[in-house]
Amino acid sequence: METLGSRTIDDIRRDFPIFRNRPNLAYLDNAATSHLPSSVLEAMVDFEVNYRANVHRGLYPEAELATNAYEAARAEVAKFIDAEPSEVSFTSGSTASLQMLAAMLGSRLQPGDNILMSSMEHHSALLPFKKIAAERGAMVTTIPHDADYRLDFATFKLMLSNRVKIVVITAASNVLGTINPIAAIVAEAHKHGAIVIVDAAQYVPHLALSVKEWGADAVVFSAHKMYGPLGVGVMFIEKSLGLTLTPSNLGGGMMREVTSSAMSYEDAPHKFESGTPNIPGVIGLAAACRCLSSLDMANIVAREEEMTRLLIVGLLSLGDVTIIGPLTMNDRLGVISFIVPGLHPHDLATLLGEQGVAIRAGHHCAMPLTSSIDESGVARASLGLYTTEEDISRFIQGLKAARLKISGVTTPRSDLG
Repeated sequence: METLGSRTIDDIRRDFPIFRNRPNLAYLDNAATSHLPSSVLEAMVDFEVNYRANVHRGLYPEAELATNAYEAARAEVAKFIDAEPSEVSFTSGSTASLQMLAAMLGSRLQPGDNILMSSMEHHSALLPFKKIAAERGAMVTTIPHDADYRLDFATFKLMLSNRVKIVVITAASNVLGTINPIAAIVAEAHKHGAIVIVDAAQYVPHLALSVKEWGADAVVFSAHKMYGPLGVGVMFIEKSLGLTLTPSNLGGGMMREVTSSAMSYEDAPHKFESGTPNIPGVIGLAAACRCLSSLDMANIVAREEEMTRLLIVGLLSLGDVTIIGPLTMNDRLGVISFIVPGLHPHDLATLLGEQGVAIRAGHHCAMPLTSSIDESGVARASLGLYTTEEDISRFIQGLKAARLKISGVTTPRSDLG
C-alpha cells in the first residue's frame, strides 16, 4: 500500500476531483499545472456563493467578510513561507511578479551594470530583465551549469563584482529538476551589494520554504503549481527593500492620497496591489497552503523522492533514453526531462496522451537552455504528491510502446547514484 505520512495515496487522490472523474489518468505534467483538491475548490465556492464582494473599504457585512478572508489568506501564505504578512503581495502569477520587480528595480540600473541569471531561467524571469537591461544600457550575463546540470557555483563567485546589481535565480529548474543552493547564492551576492530575486515556482510545491533562511530580497511563485487556482501568485519583498520601491502598476486600492498635483502610496503590501485582486484565487491559494501543511512537507519530500528515484531508474532501464538533468538524487526534484532518439518530443507526448499518460513536450519556456540541448526541445515528466507507482509504470510501458516505432534498442543502464 502506497502512503504519504499516515495517509494512503488512494485516500489522498480521492480528495482531487479530477481523479474521481478521470480515474485512468496518469498525470505527469505537474511542473506545468497541478490539480486542485476539494478543499481548495470549496473555499473558493464558499466566497462566491456566500460573501462575494470587493475587499477593503466596503462597510457592509459581506465586504467585511471578504476583506477578513483576504487578509487571513495573506497571513496564511506568509506563515507558509516564513514571512511577515506585510512582505506578501498577491499578483496574477510569477510572470506578473517578475515583470513588476524588473520594472521597479530597473530604474536603479546604470550603463555598464550587470544582471546575473542562471542558464536555467524560465522566460518569465529572463525576458523582463533582458528588456530592462537593454533599456538602461546594462548587461545580462549567464551563470553556466556544469556537466551534471548543476549551477557552476565557483564560476558564479568569480562573476560577482560591484557592477552586479541584481541576481535572478530559479530555486529549482523547470527543465532540469536541479535545486539551486539559494542561501549560499544570496550570501555571496550580498557581499557585493547585489539584490537577489528568486523564482520559486517549481520549488514551493515540493519542499518547505523559509524566506528568512534563504535571505533573498524577493521571492515569487504561483498558486497553480502548488495545488491552487490559476491566475494568482505571490510576490514576497523583504521589508526594508519594499520600503524603497516605487510601484510600477498604478490604480485603485494602492493609493493613500491623490490630488491634482501629487499622490502618495499605501504601505506595503497594499502599494503593490493595484486594482481588484483575484479574491477567490487568493482564498484558494491559502487553502492550498493548508492542504500542503496538513500533509507535512517532510512527508511530501520523502514520498516524492521515492517516486523520482523510481522514475529515473525506469527511464535508464530503457537504455536509449537520455535524461537531461542530474542522475543522482541529491538536490533534485521530480522534474525529469529526457530525449528518446529518433522520436520527436511532441510525437512522444501525443502517443502517451492516447494511452492516458499526460506529459509535456517542447522548450518549456526555457529556449536558451533547451535549444542548446536539442533544437526540437525535450519531453518532460513531472511528479506530484498524488503520483502513484502505477502512473510511473504506465509511463514507462508507454515509452516502450513508442520505441517500437524507432529502430535500435541499446543495453540497459543502471548508474543511478
